Amino acid sequence: MRRSLPLALVLASAHTIAAGSDDVDALKSELDQLKALVMKLEQRLADVEGQTIPVEDLTALTKLNPVAVKSAQESRVTLASDFRLRYESIEKQGSDRRERERLRARASLTYKGDDFTGVFALASGGDSPTSTNQTLGGGGTSKALQLDMAYVIYPLNDQVNVLAGKMKNPLHRPGKYGLVWDSDYRPEGVFLTTETGDFELTAGSFWLESDSKNGNERAVYALQGMYKAQVGDTKLNLGLGYFEANLSGDKAFWSGDTIKLGNYQDCSNGSCVFTNDYHVIEAFAEANFTSSVNGFAHWIENTEANSDNTGYVLGLNIGKAKNAGDWAFQAAWQNLENEATVALLTDSDFAGGGTGGEGSQLTLSYKASSSLAINLLYSDTERTTYIDPNPLDYKRLVLDFSMKY
Repeated sequence: MRRSLPLALVLASAHTIAAGSDDVDALKSELDQLKALVMKLEQRLADVEGQTIPVEDLTALTKLNPVAVKSAQESRVTLASDFRLRYESIEKQGSDRRERERLRARASLTYKGDDFTGVFALASGGDSPTSTNQTLGGGGTSKALQLDMAYVIYPLNDQVNVLAGKMKNPLHRPGKYGLVWDSDYRPEGVFLTTETGDFELTAGSFWLESDSKNGNERAVYALQGMYKAQVGDTKLNLGLGYFEANLSGDKAFWSGDTIKLGNYQDCSNGSCVFTNDYHVIEAFAEANFTSSVNGFAHWIENTEANSDNTGYVLGLNIGKAKNAGDWAFQAAWQNLENEATVALLTDSDFAGGGTGGEGSQLTLSYKASSSLAINLLYSDTERTTYIDPNPLDYKRLVLDFSMKY
């Protein structure tokens, strides 16, 4: 910021001289005003290095140099991007071992204004709701680029925000684990979030299909609360939630959402439709034993199904891979029955995605540099669906090289 100030002075002075004036006193008066303003700005920069120049100071400076305000406005927009290369090996009982190489590329623009924040993001991949990976091959064909996010955050006051559009999921994922929501799932709708002291509340609705023309119009309603507490040296996050998806009689909302994904669908009339609604209650707890060791537990039950309607995960995180040279490790055990939740939205990696999976998942992460992370994931699970009633072994090995730039 110090380097830009002399430039602003030169431009401002040039602007003034170029305008010209026969009135020497008027020119002296304007230069005196400029000198006073510059001294004020220099003092402020010396007091608090790196802070944004106040609006009133920018306004005054603009009268002499419009370029200054344009630069300040542009600084409100930030660009973020990341790139990931992945090797994947899948062993499913009864099938040959499958290997593939994949990539994911994402870029986002974030505008932070005085009255709202706006986010626009693109990502590689097809139209899957829970994956932006693109498999390499096809003779080097061009890969798809899709709209990943487009939403605004509007603060109603200091505690309440409104989020609207296609957004990063505001619902809390205990342990950052995808028992109910895949990390890449972007709900499309409206949410309210609030935080007061130790309590957080998130409520909203999002569309699975909003166009009544398709005869399959359906929204999901969600409510989740979390309380932060402390027992001795242990920090706790305790939460309850509920979401409602009345899908009985509805057709699938995406071509990949078939009975193989986990939820039962009745196809006896030539068109497959869901047989159950999903009114899911959840309870979760996270315990931060130290700054680098925490455990989590997440339990759900679909009250609209009579059987195969529960799910849970127990996990432990050790370390945080934030800085170069850091290691992190996660171990988790999951059991997710077929009718416990909406299969379309769950973690797409565990047991092939969807519901009907049980087993362990281990993740090892290493931060090689400030911009490069290496992650190794291994899951050893069993998968049960309505077309494979007997549990089938399902093993997955994933090696990721992730870069931010």
